[in-house]
Amino acid sequence: MWFGEGKTAYQRDRILPSAQSQLLINLGPPQYRVEPGPPERRVPFIDVWYSGLHQGPIDTEAPHGNALLGVAFSARGAFPWLGEPMDGFTDRIVPLADALGDGALRLRERLLNTPTLEARFVCVEQWLLARLERRAAIHPVVRWAADRIAASGGRAAIEDLASQSGFTRRYLATLFQRQVGVPPKSLARIHRFRSSLARLTASDAPVPWVSLAERCGYYDQSHLINDFRRFTGLSPVELARRERPDSQSIVLR
Repeated sequence: MWFGEGKTAYQRDRILPSAQSQLLINLGPPQYRVEPGPPERRVPFIDVWYSGLHQGPIDTEAPHGNALLGVAFSARGAFPWLGEPMDGFTDRIVPLADALGDGALRLRERLLNTPTLEARFVCVEQWLLARLERRAAIHPVVRWAADRIAASGGRAAIEDLASQSGFTRRYLATLFQRQVGVPPKSLARIHRFRSSLARLTASDAPVPWVSLAERCGYYDQSHLINDFRRFTGLSPVELARRERPDSQSIVLR
């Protein structure tokens, strides 16, 4: 869980794919998602919403500041409390009342009337625990495979995972679509991108692209560059020059 509040020094930031989904509860002024055009369209988010696994960047603005409470879920973490097929949330930001009813809005009202941050976190945790459903438990093979993919930085061979699991690659992909939102190969690509991004931004010296591609499991340099453009809209060189408000985003000016 996390909480951010205050004004930002930049007009817009770009949230990058992270193999996480987010429960987001707005406790302050409206936030905006900028949808590309032409013309651009700003979609306000005022109360409570769920942001599924994304395979591309999300541009956001908070012109009046923010007071935002969030819960970040691992790739396999959201299904047990949402209890819905996760592929319906992939690459989408959904008002949570549309998916769960007015209970999400009542949660926000309770948080607005809760004075301390610690008490707010407890309130959200209790709400999530109350929503856990036994019928929506993660399949053991999805838990195992998703953890293997994450631990390997996206380098785990999906064919090997399927073989070790005892399921076909197609059936494993079907389980992932329902309980994670994307097939194992797509999840691995996101983790591989994040691993590459961490190496790229951790070094003060220029990073040899061929070496970076090899270390992170890409076929070659062009494969790495193509994935960076898909996930960020920028080349690795352009991305490295951007300010980073946090580990999940970059500044757009």
